[in-house]
Amino acid sequence: MAGLNWCFKQEKGLKLIEPNENLAEIYLKKSQSSLNMLESAVGKKEFEWILNISYYAKYFCVYAVLTKLGIKCEIHDCTIKCVKFLVEEGIFSKKIWLELKESKDLRIGALYYNTDFDKQRILKMAERTSDFCLEVEEILENLNENKVLEIHNKLK
Repeated sequence: MAGLNWCFKQEKGLKLIEPNENLAEIYLKKSQSSLNMLESAVGKKEFEWILNISYYAKYFCVYAVLTKLGIKCEIHDCTIKCVKFLVEEGIFSKKIWLELKESKDLRIGALYYNTDFDKQRILKMAERTSDFCLEVEEILENLNENKVLEIHNKLK
């Protein structure tokens, strides 16, 4: 929770908002759009784009869950810290958190540090993206109002 406290103090960090299922659906559509583009990037072996698109497909579907929970955040590291908190609360699996974090780290390494990653590793990550998103969508569908209120109250 210590990392979350810092995130709540940041201007664009974590904020509690009104839970919003309509906005959650918009983020799911963004995720689906990213998945559609991922196929093209994989087909053309555009590895930097694969990293970017794969990450955003995952990020948008996770963000849909946060939106349904009434959580807003514009700092990706804080979003990922919130996902870790939600692992502890039984919303996400540890696997979801680790995979989102790995995708972000690979993307940042390639984008800002020109790190050359194993292309097979990148392709395997891309292959898992669709399953990742399906798992998160199932979490979203199973979130009930009581769990939303419970999480909201813990974050207050």
